Amino acid sequence: QEAFLSFEQLELRGGAIRFDGKIQAFSFGKKINDDTAVLHVEKARHDVRGLYTAITKEFAAHAWTDVKYLNREEDMGHLGLREAKMALHPEFMVKKYNVIIG
Repeated sequence: QEAFLSFEQLELRGGAIRFDGKIQAFSFGKKINDDTAVLHVEKARHDVRGLYTAITKEFAAHAWTDVKYLNREEDMGHLGLREAKMALHPEFMVKKYNVIIG
C-alpha cells in the first residue's frame, strides 16, 4: 500500500490486467540503470490459467521498452517461481549463496 501511495516519488512504473470489472493482476517495478529494470511485485489470480504469464509479458512489453534486462528478483528457491523465471529464457541468472556464521 505504501508503494502505491508513493508511486511517483519512488519512480515506479506499473501495469494491471482488468476483466469482469476488477483488477485481476498487477505488477510494478523500477528502472535501476540505463539498461535494467527490476520487477518488484507480480500478483495475479492463481485460478486464472496464464494470468501470471500475461501480466509479466504485457508489463515488460509496455512499461520497459527502454531497457535490455528485466530483473524479476529473488525466487527464494521456490520451485514454481524458478520455473516461471526459466520459462522466460533468461540471458543469465546470478548465483547466490547463503553464509552461516557461528
